[in-house]
Amino acid sequence: MVTQPKTKGFKIPKRTATLILDGDYQGAEVVVRLDVPVGTFLEIQDLVAEEKQLHVFQVFGDSILDTWNLQDENDQGIPADGKGMQMIPIDLANIIVTEWSGAVTEPPDPLG
Repeated sequence: MVTQPKTKGFKIPKRTATLILDGDYQGAEVVVRLDVPVGTFLEIQDLVAEEKQLHVFQVFGDSILDTWNLQDENDQGIPADGKGMQMIPIDLANIIVTEWSGAVTEPPDPLG
C-alpha cells in the first residue's frame, strides 16, 4: 500500500565547507559544496582513475566549486568555475580537490 506523505517535500540543504589553505597559499579561501550528487562524485572518481586531469578540474570547478578569493598577478579575480580551475597552478588545483575530497568523505563530528 502506498500512502501520500503528510508533509510537503523536503528540500535538501546546500552544505558547504571553506577550505583555508596554508603554506604558499596562506590566505586563500575556497568554498566548496559538500552535498554533491552521487553521479558527479562518481564521475570525478572515474576521471581521476582514468588520469583525465583536465576533465577532473572542469567538472570540479563547474559542479563543486562555489566561491574563492583567488586573483591573478594583475589583481583580477579568477572565476570560480571550471575555466578558473584551469587558470591556477596545478599544485593549487590538486590541493583544492584533495582537501575537498577529505571534507566530503569525512564523517561528521558526533553530536555532543
